[in-house]
Amino acid sequence: MQEKIFGPQTTEVDDLGSAQENEADESFSSQVHSLRFEVSKYTGRIHLYSCSLGTDSRPQPLFENFRPEELESLNSAPANDNKETTTRSFKSNPACSRALLAFINEWNSLRPIERRKLVGKTLQLPISIELCYLNENINHGSEVLLKGGSKRRKTPLCEISYPLPSNAVWKKVNLSGSYGKKEKQYTQGWTIMDEPLCKLCQIPCKGSNATTPEFFEDLFCNLSCYEEYRIRTSSRSLRQELFQIEHGVCRNCQLDCHQLVKTIKPLSLERRREYIEKIAPNLASRKNLIDKLVNDPSEGNAWHADHIIPVYQGGGECRLENMRTLCVACHSDVTAAQRAERRLTRAKAREQLKIIMNQLKDQNLEEGNSNFKGQGRSEMQEDVVDELLVKVPGSAYSAEKTQIPEAKT
Repeated sequence: MQEKIFGPQTTEVDDLGSAQENEADESFSSQVHSLRFEVSKYTGRIHLYSCSLGTDSRPQPLFENFRPEELESLNSAPANDNKETTTRSFKSNPACSRALLAFINEWNSLRPIERRKLVGKTLQLPISIELCYLNENINHGSEVLLKGGSKRRKTPLCEISYPLPSNAVWKKVNLSGSYGKKEKQYTQGWTIMDEPLCKLCQIPCKGSNATTPEFFEDLFCNLSCYEEYRIRTSSRSLRQELFQIEHGVCRNCQLDCHQLVKTIKPLSLERRREYIEKIAPNLASRKNLIDKLVNDPSEGNAWHADHIIPVYQGGGECRLENMRTLCVACHSDVTAAQRAERRLTRAKAREQLKIIMNQLKDQNLEEGNSNFKGQGRSEMQEDVVDELLVKVPGSAYSAEKTQIPEAKT
């Protein structure tokens, strides 16, 4: 009797345990969809949050964080399916492990400038959507410029600042901090209430040096406006900002151009050439490029700031989002490809214009022939009518065609 009773009880317990596990898996998978990630700008660790739609007004911390290397090791580490543990780790759950891996893989595929925009923010998958949300103006897509693009390489100085408010005028401002230097003068908007306006966004400046600016940055309401103005007015500033993010590493072939220049500077000309041929064979195969770099080992001869979307396709007047670091060899290849593409586009345009002009010419000829035929047909009809009419003196039908001589008195 005991055996008969024991068997069914064991089955019921197993069924109950598996049902509880299924419920736990379902609840855990639903938790995965509500997962949020934040990369610390100080330590680089990935912190986990939870944000359930319709329940949480803002992400709630889960008090779990990992180093990126820990998540990358999940690819090779076997899943831990220990059913005896009551609390399940995030990394031991297959669904959550896939989410963590997806995040770290997407994060590693981002450009440094994109990572800088996302650091310190709670993110959800896919990260590409988060980038769209964070952009102030959706100007660039992955392949083409969506809207707002320009075919000008630089923005004219008069168009960079926002429009001046109606209650403000332009004034000449001298910087008071230029001790021992030639005094510099700038234009800045001031309201009729004698308030200085930001040189970029035209918002009133509230800084301590706003009314008596000592340095150029005192003409702006905050540091972000100052940096954007510098980037949009100076190609050198744009290049410096790009270097701070990508550190002179080519985004195409991964050549560390900054380290290359730093290494060859103290070497002799002969050893410089040998080192470049060893480290950067693609660059060494271009005689003009390697000669310039050997004779003048500078950053400008090693890498260029390139537009991801070319200027002729609307990528001009851009910010850092449309810029990338390319070594001089890769930049030469990209420029040659773009030149060939533009040449082909112009050839197609000329051919299309030629076809249109020929069509218009043929159309004009056809219209001329049809007019000539119509005119000839009407003249023939008039001749036939004239031949059929019989001229009768004094008749009203032939009065217009004949003239009756006047009687002499």
